[in-house]
Amino acid sequence: MRNLVLALAGMGLAALNAAADEVWSTPIGDVVYEADTPEGWAVWSYPGLDARGAVYLKDLAGVYEERGAYAGIWVEPESSDIELCDVAITNPVTGEAHYNWGRVDLVFTEPDFPGGWVALRGNCFNQPSDYLIGKPVTGSIEQ
Repeated sequence: MRNLVLALAGMGLAALNAAADEVWSTPIGDVVYEADTPEGWAVWSYPGLDARGAVYLKDLAGVYEERGAYAGIWVEPESSDIELCDVAITNPVTGEAHYNWGRVDLVFTEPDFPGGWVALRGNCFNQPSDYLIGKPVTGSIEQ
C-alpha cells in the first residue's frame, strides 16, 4: 500500500514537472506553463510591466493531446501607470481580488505537445482583440 501511495504521489509530481517544462517564445518574452489546479485551470505566467502576469485557462489542466480552443482570464499586479477595471475579479488560485485583469481566448495551432498557439487578450470585460503568438521552445536538456 505504501509503495502504491508513493508511486501515485510521484506520478502527480511528474505531471506538475511536465507542465512546468512547457515554454513558448513570444514577442513579449517566454510564456511558461506553471501548474494545474484541481478545478481544471492551467496556470501560465508571462512577462508583465512590473512583474510576471498569470493566465488561467479553464479545462486545459493536464491536456497535452488533442488541444483545441480555450477561454480564460489574465491577471497582473495593479499599477498606477495603467487604467484598472471598475470591477475586481477573483484569482482562481489565490482567491484574491484583482482590478487589473481581462479575458483571454487561446487556440492551439497544433493539437499535441509541443504545439504553438495564438491568443487574443482583452482588458476587463472587453472583447479580446490584442493578439500574441506563442511558439514552443524545444530542445534537449544537457546534463
